[in-house]
Amino acid sequence: MGQEFITIPTAYDLSGDAGPSQRMEFIMDVSIPGSARHPQPVSLLSPFLKWAGAKTRCMPELLSHLPSPQAVDCLIEPFGGSASVFLNTRYRQYVLADSNADLVNTWQYARDNPEELTEALHRIFDGGNSEMAWLRNRLAFNTLPPGPEKSTLFIYLNRHGFNGLCRYNRRGQFNVPFGRPAKPYLPAREIRTFARRASRCHVSFFHADFEETLQAATRGMFARLRCAVYCDPPYLALSDSASFTTYDGTAFTADHHRGLAARLRDIHLRTGFPVVVSASDTPASRQIYRDFTLSRLRVNRSVSATGTGRKAVGELIACLK
Repeated sequence: MGQEFITIPTAYDLSGDAGPSQRMEFIMDVSIPGSARHPQPVSLLSPFLKWAGAKTRCMPELLSHLPSPQAVDCLIEPFGGSASVFLNTRYRQYVLADSNADLVNTWQYARDNPEELTEALHRIFDGGNSEMAWLRNRLAFNTLPPGPEKSTLFIYLNRHGFNGLCRYNRRGQFNVPFGRPAKPYLPAREIRTFARRASRCHVSFFHADFEETLQAATRGMFARLRCAVYCDPPYLALSDSASFTTYDGTAFTADHHRGLAARLRDIHLRTGFPVVVSASDTPASRQIYRDFTLSRLRVNRSVSATGTGRKAVGELIACLK
């Protein structure tokens, strides 16, 4: 199949470095009429957060299912997570939402004050890699109101906690244990990249569940746009020991997946919006998304309490086009 390199214009130059590497190149398959698929980046941008199920590792396969930026104006993401899809796609507008208020507030702080955030992280990372410091900072996070200090601690906890997990108890308290990292990484470059990316497109951040997000994003001004929907909900567990579906304090169950699938089918039928969903490859997922076109892939995942759990797992990409 024919391929050519395309260079994204200056408006999307994100690295901030001098020289040719400042420009992000994509490979576009020119044999597909109308550039139907999203072009592939030559190199991927990393998010500033570690995230269970983040899509960086499977981005090339995922992009082959997402529509071209020439075909749609706006990408709607009800489960924004680490924002790796936002970082590595080039749509003109985004609705980036999540049910985790701490996460959404951190996106906003990173976009609006990247240098202030980076300086605050340097202060808290200095001397912060011990269990005593971890417990002190986790307690502070659980008692602070929303604001810059809490968003800074959110990144600290993400980078020092076990496997980068984000998990809350039923009281809404962050309860991930200390991860004992050998050398915690301070993601200054990734924060600046996120801020540049957010400043060079139109992105709306929402703290909302998927129902609220999809309702808001298919009405009003968005109803006049050509949109696509990408959903990366908490996965149905592959086993009883591999469930990480309570990262905002509430479980995302099979019933939630059924409700999501029904809502997406309705939106697709009413609007014609392309829909793409990521899911675990389980019999329950295949049943719930049976009306979608399913593609299977293998992805290396590392969220596990044991070394044997760090292995390739099956995932699905479910599409309505």
